[in-house]
Amino acid sequence: MREELLERYAGLLRSYAPTLNLASPRLLAELDRHIATACAYGEVIPAGETVLDVGSGAGLPAVPLAVCRPDLQITMAERRARRAAFLELVTARLGLENLRVYNGDVRQWQGRTAYVTAQAVAPFDEIYRLVRNSARFPLTLVSRKGPGWREEAARLGARAFHVKPLDDGTELVALRLEEAV
Repeated sequence: MREELLERYAGLLRSYAPTLNLASPRLLAELDRHIATACAYGEVIPAGETVLDVGSGAGLPAVPLAVCRPDLQITMAERRARRAAFLELVTARLGLENLRVYNGDVRQWQGRTAYVTAQAVAPFDEIYRLVRNSARFPLTLVSRKGPGWREEAARLGARAFHVKPLDDGTELVALRLEEAV
């Protein structure tokens, strides 16, 4: 069932990407790798948690994460209406009851969470500034990052507790903030 849902998501993404400008041709060519990485985000999130995915765009990492971890309640925050409509379509077509779409500025989201995911959105300190009003502490930020992530963590005063090298030269990094900064 899981593999079937991930394949259906990949098909929807490939079908709608050109029209809605959802993903680059390179991302689409490497989509299987991106989906596997998205599922890996769940390695640091305990069962039953609420997750906020910032700047969800094409649904990475939120959609594969929701498929791989049906125990999580995930909200995808996407301010662009066309992309949010795509995310609503994906959620409905895949029947993912643990996945919600928030179409608007993430700073206005009314929920609370201790787990935030993001991919290709902004440096960790900027992501924190976007979600701090919704944060429950300790707060965990999880993102796929290039070599500059240590400086981002230092600016934020956060501690990395999970660093997983990925085959494209990036790393999946989880930072923990014990209290508001």
